[in-house]
Amino acid sequence: MRITTPVHPRDILASFPLVVAIFWVPILAIAVTGYLPVGGAVRTAVWTAGCLLRGAACFANAMRCGRLHCYLTGPLFLLGGLASLFYGLGLLPLGKTGWGIIGYALLAGVVLLTYLPEHFLGRYR
Repeated sequence: MRITTPVHPRDILASFPLVVAIFWVPILAIAVTGYLPVGGAVRTAVWTAGCLLRGAACFANAMRCGRLHCYLTGPLFLLGGLASLFYGLGLLPLGKTGWGIIGYALLAGVVLLTYLPEHFLGRYR
């Protein structure tokens, strides 16, 4: 059973310009640098910055309005940022497919942690 809740007035996700700037631009940058043949330093910088920005924005939104999935995706993106940094610096041994592992883990985590909890438990805490 899906529980529907009106949008909280302090929810960052209720503002389209903020959603684009804080959430979609970093994801697009990560996707583009994951697809294009860019250098490891560029990919490391973009993925680390993008994930850390998304993680910080999720934490901020969780504190502002109690958005359930932000409590879950905030840590996911912060871990993704650290994994990107450590892999890019050669400190995390994920082999030649490390960027793919990080990317697919983020994608799967976002899908699972964004939609399932709010579908079953509601949008806000």
